[in-house]
Amino acid sequence: MMNEVLNSQTRASSLGGERYRVIIADDVHENCELLRKTIDPEGFDAFLVPSGEVAVDLASKVKPDLFLLDIRMPGIGGLEAARRLRAGEATSSVPIIFITVDDDIRSLVQAFEAGGVDYIVKPFKKEEVIARVKTHVELYRLRQALEQEIALRKHAEEESKSARAALTLADERLSFFTQQEAKRWGIQGFIGQSPALGKVVEQVRKVQQSDSISVVITGESGVGKELIARAIHFGSARSKGPFVPLNCSAIPKELAESLLFGHIKGSFSGAVKDQKGHFEMAEGGTLFLDELGELPLDLQAKLLRVLEDGVLMPVGASMPIKSNVRVISATHRSLPEEVAAGRFREDLYYRMTRFSILVPPLRERLEDIPSLAAHFLAQFASEMGRTTPKLAPEASDKLLEHDYPGNIRELKNVIERASIECNGEWVEATDILINHHEPQDVTSELPAFSKAAGELQVLSPEEKSIIKHVETHDTISNSQCRELIEVNIHRANYLLHKLTKSGHLQRAGSNRNSVYVKPQKA
Repeated sequence: MMNEVLNSQTRASSLGGERYRVIIADDVHENCELLRKTIDPEGFDAFLVPSGEVAVDLASKVKPDLFLLDIRMPGIGGLEAARRLRAGEATSSVPIIFITVDDDIRSLVQAFEAGGVDYIVKPFKKEEVIARVKTHVELYRLRQALEQEIALRKHAEEESKSARAALTLADERLSFFTQQEAKRWGIQGFIGQSPALGKVVEQVRKVQQSDSISVVITGESGVGKELIARAIHFGSARSKGPFVPLNCSAIPKELAESLLFGHIKGSFSGAVKDQKGHFEMAEGGTLFLDELGELPLDLQAKLLRVLEDGVLMPVGASMPIKSNVRVISATHRSLPEEVAAGRFREDLYYRMTRFSILVPPLRERLEDIPSLAAHFLAQFASEMGRTTPKLAPEASDKLLEHDYPGNIRELKNVIERASIECNGEWVEATDILINHHEPQDVTSELPAFSKAAGELQVLSPEEKSIIKHVETHDTISNSQCRELIEVNIHRANYLLHKLTKSGHLQRAGSNRNSVYVKPQKA
């Protein structure tokens, strides 16, 4: 059995470049295969095993970066396998994500007590699996790099000049690692040229200059709040430190304080060894608290104390620990409304929102859609080993007609489906499959957001020129619009669609022959 598992991975070693190793243990082979297909394109080599016992035995040979363990399996289940892995010197710090059929609190408490760092729920959601696996593997690798650097520094202090040369090499490697991460998550990762996105980028540049001020990023789900947080971190003086994400909505209440601040051995049932919390893991870097509005109220007071005093107290500890961490948080909720409702502390609100960045929804920057679509098409084509298809004008028009309540995440899903449906050369309108939902009334969540259209809309000089042209000539096409106000095809598409949605224009014709006219009076 062991040889079969190892031999199944010979293909991966010939691909070139470093790939992460993940052991997936589930007695249902279809689940293992589904997870393998999900993470393989993201740079992960999966070793599929049917039980916890095989996973433990295989670990010493594979030296994995992550375990995915089903909680319930015949023989040794995921919980017992996790305990054995935590007891082994070589696997004691390798992250374990549990696979479960539900999010029952009791099962999750047992999973975390056994040494798990996270969990995924069946049926699997592709984006959730990828996000959680990537987060914990990157954090594990970063922690290894930092621990290796510290070990090399200590060795250099005790040994000869040759040992100090090795330290220099380690510093150079760490510096290269940091540069690669900064490039991956830098401002250049923002796709689009809209004024709304430009304002966000400008704010990111400003806050990068200060590595201590707290930042709150607000916006609807799917707009890219974590990307902004990472860009702030990797563009600041803290870029050599770790970036540690924590989703506040996924914290079991019973373990919330331990996960955030850590605990010492014996402080509660299941605390079999000292465990660092996310604050301590982020030392010298950035702690990203996603969905801040979901943080339990009793934990908010303790978070405030850490932010104000610069020290934290692990559960069961008698002495505080100094903390040098920048906190960046994100929420789709209106924190002022949460404060008014008594669900969020007012003093913590003012402490956290020293600088705030509001990320507009995709429907308010439609001119970024073609650039984002092209980016995702290239990404999926690379994953599929195909030539990047082109986006037909009719397909681009169809993309611009949707409101995207799921924002960039929804657009990415649409483009992924289109990449599969298309003939390989062109993405046509028929390849764009969109699930239409009722538009979100986001003004109830984020008062700072304005509706995309309506009587209170203020027209730009470009929009006034377009309307004046239609009043004079009765009609305008995309090419005429481009010549009139001297913009590219994407900007012209955006403005024409915007004026159509607001009722200032009406679309006539279809596809390539579309023109825009004055709206018919009822």
